[in-house]
Amino acid sequence: MKDYFRMINLGRRNLHYLIWGTACMLVSTAFNGLQVGAIVPLADRILNNKPVVLPAGMPSFVTQFITQVNALDRNTLFYGLIFAVPVFALLQGIFLFLQNYFMNAMAQKSVTDVRTMVFRKYQDLSLDFYSHKRQGELMARITNDTPLIGYAISSGLSDLIFQSFQVVMFTIIACMISWKTVVFILIVFPINGAIIYIVGRTIKKQSRNSQEAMADLYAVLAETNHGVSIVKAFSREEHEMERFEETNWRYYKATMKGLCRNMALSPVTTVLMSVAIAAVFWMGGRHVMEGKMSFGIFAFFLMSLISIYRPFNKLTAVYGINQQSMAAAKRIFDVLDWKPKIFDAPDATACVAPKKAIRFDKVFFKYNKKEERQVINGFTHDFEIGKTTALVGPTGCGKTTVMNMVLRFYDPDQGSIFFDGQNIKEVMTGSLRQHIGLVTQEMILFHGTIRDNLRYGKLDATDSELYEAARQALALEFIERMPLGWDTTIGDRGFKLSGGQKQRLCIARAIVKNPKILLLDEATSALDAESEFFVQQALDNLMKDRTVIVIAHRLSTIRHAQCILVMEEGNIIQKGVHDDLMKTSDLYAKLASYHFNQ
Repeated sequence: MKDYFRMINLGRRNLHYLIWGTACMLVSTAFNGLQVGAIVPLADRILNNKPVVLPAGMPSFVTQFITQVNALDRNTLFYGLIFAVPVFALLQGIFLFLQNYFMNAMAQKSVTDVRTMVFRKYQDLSLDFYSHKRQGELMARITNDTPLIGYAISSGLSDLIFQSFQVVMFTIIACMISWKTVVFILIVFPINGAIIYIVGRTIKKQSRNSQEAMADLYAVLAETNHGVSIVKAFSREEHEMERFEETNWRYYKATMKGLCRNMALSPVTTVLMSVAIAAVFWMGGRHVMEGKMSFGIFAFFLMSLISIYRPFNKLTAVYGINQQSMAAAKRIFDVLDWKPKIFDAPDATACVAPKKAIRFDKVFFKYNKKEERQVINGFTHDFEIGKTTALVGPTGCGKTTVMNMVLRFYDPDQGSIFFDGQNIKEVMTGSLRQHIGLVTQEMILFHGTIRDNLRYGKLDATDSELYEAARQALALEFIERMPLGWDTTIGDRGFKLSGGQKQRLCIARAIVKNPKILLLDEATSALDAESEFFVQQALDNLMKDRTVIVIAHRLSTIRHAQCILVMEEGNIIQKGVHDDLMKTSDLYAKLASYHFNQ
């Protein structure tokens, strides 16, 4: 119940819809009762021309009402019912529509809110979260799991309230007519409840398996679409097809198991309730034959019991729906409950751009706390403001991690990082990153126009700023050759552009942001010689008058660096400029001969 109420609580912002929907359910239930009750005067007074006979012990207000019904003229009652029943049905239909509207509005707005909550949580979480999750899983949380919560509200919660009203109203009516008979058949409900509970537990487990299989399906789809060029280049279409079919079949089997368990609830309830109805025929039929109850009252009693059975049968289906939805909610709660490792301190202040140095003071860090190897191992250095510092070293020595820590994607396990003596843990992360620009070897662009992509780091950038940034990044020429110029849509991840064009747009985007600190992570490593020539010129323009930390495997990128840090196993083993290091550092000389074509 705790999990269920937490799931329903996700829709608390839309509580007013629930209130209006519940009010409509009450009115709709009352009109339903009036329609069923019309069977009494129809069967006794109109069709049989006999008075309505109530069983002993009925409340006085019911007895007085039936006395008035018996006193009415038969024809008057007949024409009155002909008019009243359609009116009751119309009014019930109106309020039934309204209750469904309000409950579905609550459900859809709740789904919208939950999607927003999950997506916002994705933005708040630090990079360590994404290292544990596949993209397909994250997509499935929003696209597949959140609608199940909406279903639990629109169908589950709606039926839970509405059908409960029906059960309560018709149970009261049945008890007023013959409470002994009702008590007798109540023995069915504990048996039915036990079966529902046992089957329901397996439904929840199976539903979770089904949702995990769906997440696997999303993951395969996302990976294959993302790497479509590699799939085709290696002629692995059939392999990916087999992988998709296997995952799709696993999802089918998991879903069918859950559906079969859910469908089993209704026949079990039907059989047990049929036994109860048979008992009613035996007990109530004797009263009619003995004259203790008129046929109309018995018919009303029987229809009331049937009207209990129908909503109760729906309530068993609601239980199955809720088990499926709670499995989905649990997966969403796993995301919402994840604690980000990077967060602002309560007293965090705005970050001021450093004017002296960015200092790493005895920094230690490892991604997996269970591993013994340190990725960053006692790293200490002052990155001087206004100068270019290059990080060089073998793969896995911690170069990219140093950059990630400047951006505060990760915090040190030990040691501290300072901007002019201020620990970056004490400033607001957003304001810290406002001073930093990033250009990586992975050229990340978004589906949209060239103009939209260049404005990504500064949404209020003017057209003249975009023009100047494109000119400095040597991107202006190819932009103006595009069919729609600045309004050309570049496709998913810049699919319509060459590698050099994409990288120059990334550089132009960084220029538009105009950061004080620039991080370049192997920005030319994936380019051909011609593209590298243009991109290097663009980088030279970008690096002017900025504090630059650069990672490179090519000499052209770092030959003008004022300081080069030679790294190995997460620490600095030597520092200096290119010419000096070629003479004094065996590791640097070897890297230069391998990577710098020196």
